[in-house]
Amino acid sequence: MRRSPGVTLSDVAREAGVSKVTVSCILSDRPAGTVRVSEGTRQRVLAAARELGYRPNALARGLARRRTDTITLVMQFPGVFSGGSGFISEMMYGVVDAANAINYDLMLHTKTQPDPDSDLRSLLDGRSDGALLLRDRDDPILAGMAERGHPFVQIFSRADRVPGACFVDVDNVEGGRLAARHLLDLGHRRIAFLGGSPRSAAVIDREAGYRAALADAGLPSPPPGWAALRMNYAGDEAGIAALVALFRTSPPGERPTALFAWSDDVALRAMNVLRQECGLRVPGDVSVVGFDGTEAICERSSNPRLTSVRQPIQEIAERGVALLVSCINGEPVERTQQVFEPTLVVRDSCAPPARPGA
Repeated sequence: MRRSPGVTLSDVAREAGVSKVTVSCILSDRPAGTVRVSEGTRQRVLAAARELGYRPNALARGLARRRTDTITLVMQFPGVFSGGSGFISEMMYGVVDAANAINYDLMLHTKTQPDPDSDLRSLLDGRSDGALLLRDRDDPILAGMAERGHPFVQIFSRADRVPGACFVDVDNVEGGRLAARHLLDLGHRRIAFLGGSPRSAAVIDREAGYRAALADAGLPSPPPGWAALRMNYAGDEAGIAALVALFRTSPPGERPTALFAWSDDVALRAMNVLRQECGLRVPGDVSVVGFDGTEAICERSSNPRLTSVRQPIQEIAERGVALLVSCINGEPVERTQQVFEPTLVVRDSCAPPARPGA
């Protein structure tokens, strides 16, 4: 076989003694019968392509078909892949499994762009047919995609800027209520919320549910100083410092006796910080509840096992892919916005406060 770099359709056409159009028709994915060619010609073209080592340009072929059979997964921060997140692992499994089942490829968008316009241009460059987005609720690329008619579906979030946009999510407000009610039922009254990005739809809604449960119990709003408790994925030194400062400097009768963290990954990190940096026991001194219900964190990595609000991560991811592909194909969709109910899974990281009524 003669292999040379940059073999083109013209090279194959010259080798087979036919036109470039004929070669294109034979080597493309067009249905049989679209172009009339003899079987002898077809075999001659295929043999020439093999002999020259011709490899079709997938991107060019996709542009010609106006389809690439590829979807893009767009995350808010590329750093989420570096922290060994249980949530990210389950979410990726659901997305990849669903895409493979319908013969779609998956492309990750991880490049940090200088501005929203650059971000949008790179997502609309023709390499994929649609986007699966896990972005902040007010991210400007959502409106940009909607204006340009590019199919997209948000998963684990929803857009304020684009009314009616497709999304698949969990009821985060109810999840926040479930976590706080559990701690209230155990007798806790000083319950802190360990949040994340102030622009995250999930964080905002989970905190809203937590605050609503406290209000329903007749409790005042948490002290202003507790609002600084925020921790994202790996490497959040500022978040760790704020957590340590609160528990080290507050008198035992004033510091939180319970902590509701916005994610399992953050809850696990907080538990380690409380033990190692503050000398506190979980749940003896501080009860901890997470959110996501990831088995890798709650059952295998956490000691004690983490009580958590479970959301069906894989199912949400799979539904997101199915909804996106339906939008790409222009198929009628009965429900463009789907919300799953969370459930509380009680394990070992919570107990009544050491002093009843605390």
